Amino acid sequence: MGLPNGIHHLAIATRDMKAQIEFFTQIVGMELVALYWMHGVPKTFHAFLRLGDHSSLAFVQGPEMDSIEPVPGVSHAGFTAGPVAGGAMQHVALNVDSEEEMLAIRDRLRTHGHWVMGPIDHGMCKSMYLAAPEGLMLEFATSESPIDADEWIDPEVVALCGIDASELARYRRPPSFAERGGAVAQPDPHAQPNFVFPPEQREQLGALLHMSDEQIATLLSFPTPPVPKQRGAA
Repeated sequence: MGLPNGIHHLAIATRDMKAQIEFFTQIVGMELVALYWMHGVPKTFHAFLRLGDHSSLAFVQGPEMDSIEPVPGVSHAGFTAGPVAGGAMQHVALNVDSEEEMLAIRDRLRTHGHWVMGPIDHGMCKSMYLAAPEGLMLEFATSESPIDADEWIDPEVVALCGIDASELARYRRPPSFAERGGAVAQPDPHAQPNFVFPPEQREQLGALLHMSDEQIATLLSFPTPPVPKQRGAA
């Protein structure tokens, strides 16, 4: 009792909510299930894309984020609703089965000297929050039922994100994709945003962009564990 059993949602900051929704619904195939004003945070949008019945990938967009340039290593929110650079993780939420389980975790955290806020009722879930080591913003959350998109996609926020009715329909019901057995060729690595390598490794790591899948797998695969078991030993 009192152990997290999965991810409830990962909240990632963005300066372009619509672009993130476009990518994760149309390319990844996840369903948009909520888009609304973030609770208690002025002028800030919150979106949820379904991973499972009680699991989502979430995005947060606030006006302050427009002036925060993404810088590797400068990505901590400071508190669970704080603005960070677009593409950075704002907070991590771990799923628990019930409020009873959440209170058991809270007791355990407080026993070890951690200040914990919550549970707080957000309607779609109940949550509690704390600061984990290295400034990681951590949430434990529980939901009694899946998010109802009809109730949690706010038309006002949809409009402010520049999403029209046909786009919203696509986001809520992403198209299917016929798998091709891994046969799709690599596109131009510069056609879309791609990795930004540190200057001292730019030449070495940049070579990866021009390798085949087989070459990359050979170079970067390390499947053997550091302490392998002696299988079949007497």
